Amino acid sequence: MDLTSQVHTFFVNRIYNSKLLVKALLFALFISLSSAYAQETTSYSLINESNTGLLKRAELLMDTDVITSIELSKALLLQAQSADDTLLSAKLHNLLGKANKKNNNINESLHHFSQSSAYYSKLNDPRNQIKASINYIKILSDEKRYDELANRIETLLPTTLVYGDEFFIAQVLLTKGDSFYEQKKYNDAITQYSSALKYLVNKDEQIQKQLGETYKKLAQSYKRLENREQTAHFYTKALEIYTNLDDLKLMARTLNTLAEAQRYLDNLVLALDYSTRALEIQKDIDDPVGLAKALLGAGIIYRHINLYEKSLKHINEAYLYYKKVNNVLGIAKTSNQMGLLYTRLKQFDQAEIFYQITIDLPKGMVEEKTLASALREMAVINYESGDLESAMKFAQKAYVTYKTKNLTSYISITARIIANIYRAQGNKNKAIEYYKESLSFARETGSKLYEIKSLTALAAILIGIDTNEAISLLKRSLALSTEIDDKLHMLYAYREIRIAEKQRGRINESLRYAEEEIALTGIIQYERDESKLALEKAHLHSHKMEIELETLREKEKLHQLELEKKNNEIEISGQARVISELELAKNKYASIALAFLLAACLAIVLLVYRSFIASKKRNEELDYLAARDPLTNCYNRRILFEIMNRDFLDLPQIEEYCILMVDIDHFKSVNDTYGHSIGDTVLCGVASLLQANIRTSDSVARFGGEEFCIILPNTTQEQAVRIAEAIRIKVEKAIFDDIPVTCSFGVTSIKFKARTPSELIEQADLALYEAKSLGRNQVVLWDCAFEEFKLFRSE
Repeated sequence: MDLTSQVHTFFVNRIYNSKLLVKALLFALFISLSSAYAQETTSYSLINESNTGLLKRAELLMDTDVITSIELSKALLLQAQSADDTLLSAKLHNLLGKANKKNNNINESLHHFSQSSAYYSKLNDPRNQIKASINYIKILSDEKRYDELANRIETLLPTTLVYGDEFFIAQVLLTKGDSFYEQKKYNDAITQYSSALKYLVNKDEQIQKQLGETYKKLAQSYKRLENREQTAHFYTKALEIYTNLDDLKLMARTLNTLAEAQRYLDNLVLALDYSTRALEIQKDIDDPVGLAKALLGAGIIYRHINLYEKSLKHINEAYLYYKKVNNVLGIAKTSNQMGLLYTRLKQFDQAEIFYQITIDLPKGMVEEKTLASALREMAVINYESGDLESAMKFAQKAYVTYKTKNLTSYISITARIIANIYRAQGNKNKAIEYYKESLSFARETGSKLYEIKSLTALAAILIGIDTNEAISLLKRSLALSTEIDDKLHMLYAYREIRIAEKQRGRINESLRYAEEEIALTGIIQYERDESKLALEKAHLHSHKMEIELETLREKEKLHQLELEKKNNEIEISGQARVISELELAKNKYASIALAFLLAACLAIVLLVYRSFIASKKRNEELDYLAARDPLTNCYNRRILFEIMNRDFLDLPQIEEYCILMVDIDHFKSVNDTYGHSIGDTVLCGVASLLQANIRTSDSVARFGGEEFCIILPNTTQEQAVRIAEAIRIKVEKAIFDDIPVTCSFGVTSIKFKARTPSELIEQADLALYEAKSLGRNQVVLWDCAFEEFKLFRSE
């Protein structure tokens, strides 16, 4: 029934009451006029909202509703193109490029960035033209469209050089370097990164951070080329930048990678020093992922200096963290390291447990290389224990994985393991086949060490089958071992040649190699002693560092105690001075006080009455202010609980009672985009709208931040949902200082068995959480199924 029908019925039924009739007619007229005015105002605001405002709205929506942002931007773009507004068209193409990239519409994104660049070129705005082009080439790099990227950079770079902005030039060169890095063209990447360094000279913080990142990229490129010295050098340069910027997180992470680089250089003391510094910083910052990586790195270094207990402790801490957050890649890496440690300790049962953890992780979630490493190590353990059948199964699985990924160095290693197993099974033909394959892949990798190992293993099995070939292979192995100064493999080669020459009956040659073998054994023993000495030095350095760290901690505690003691002494001294001054003042003014006492008493009597009246008025004002939130003029949280606690005193008598929890959607984006003063305007606007749309018996309180609570006494849950939906629609249609916002609503009722105000609020809050989870800007009524959210949210 519409409003006119209601009035007509009312008129027929109540014609005898003329006063009520007049009131009803006036009310109906007021409602009609208000509705017409509201429609007219809304229509006017939509028609007359500026393109700038709409562009701003589209930009804001990109973070919250990218589809709507794209649609609005497209509509605006059509208007801009019709009006021949080149600047607005350029801006909208740029916004559409970003929005489509976020929505993973790559070709659309490229098109719009290209159009934006073209429009800015028409406007003779090289700065924004270059920015749009850089966004374009970064997408090409991400999408691995390297040929298009190279052509685009060749076109863009001259324009950037002419414009002369050093940061833009560096960005283009870095993007080009990144594309080479992704294609594993590390030398070309190094050339581009090195060129970029010349343009990153400004002391601005953003430029310095980019400089640090460029040093890291150079270090990573040299790492891929196995140039350990240059890797360490550029990580050191990056560390200097991050230290100057006082960026603790980047300092800690770079120290960890630098420790790894020094470990590869066998500078174990220096590696341990960097690793310890990384861990100390990690304890003072909130970077759990970085801490886990630092713990793993430290554990590996401790393993290299044979401090296995400390190694286990650090790697286990990293493993527990990755397990806690269910980081499958981290679990796999730490499990493998634990397995390797237990293998070193000859605790093969424990090693197998950890390798099996990696193997049992969900398929497709573990890096194939990491999984294959666990399989390979399981093969070695089973081979050593004599279970050749299991060893072969594990080795073959690892071998297939490495083959699939074309990891030549690992194929070489695993083929040699398979050959060893075949040899142990007595299948020499198969063993020779795989030893030859191992040698072939070793030569393909260019690793002389892998080639030496494959040559020695193949030669050993050929002795007695093709001894001449075996000796030829061993001499090649000896030459390579001498070239890289690997004395242990030189010793293996001497021993095998000695055996082969003896078998050929060439006793003198055999004796000559025996003499070389004996001499080299002495040298190796000396170097082992030196190595043990170096390890002991590393142990001592580790112990010294621990003592120094503990001493520093103790000194810090003593320093704090000294400060507290001095502060207490200063406070006591100050209190004594104040007491002394008060005593002097008391004696000085005692006589004057007595003289004025009688006059003061008379004046006080006169003032008391006036003060009482003023105080009463002021107390009423203070009571009002104490009950209100100063910004929104809603009730504050204390009054909210006072009202609800009072209502809940008669809980058995309450039949209907509901509350709404209201949260402004994406309010942080409003603050971040427009500033806190505009955010306060939006907050006050929403609060006013809430207060204007409730009954006199209802109450609105600011619960905290952008969250409000509305108490609806004598209201059914159906009515509460309707009230919430009506308010939600009004908020959605409202504009606060040219900014549209929406609200999410959580509704609950006393019928859901809440026994305290806190329980009722918690139910509404869970319903609100569900509303936000479902996409925001909606009303959700509490359901008992939401109880499971408690545990989820507490975690």
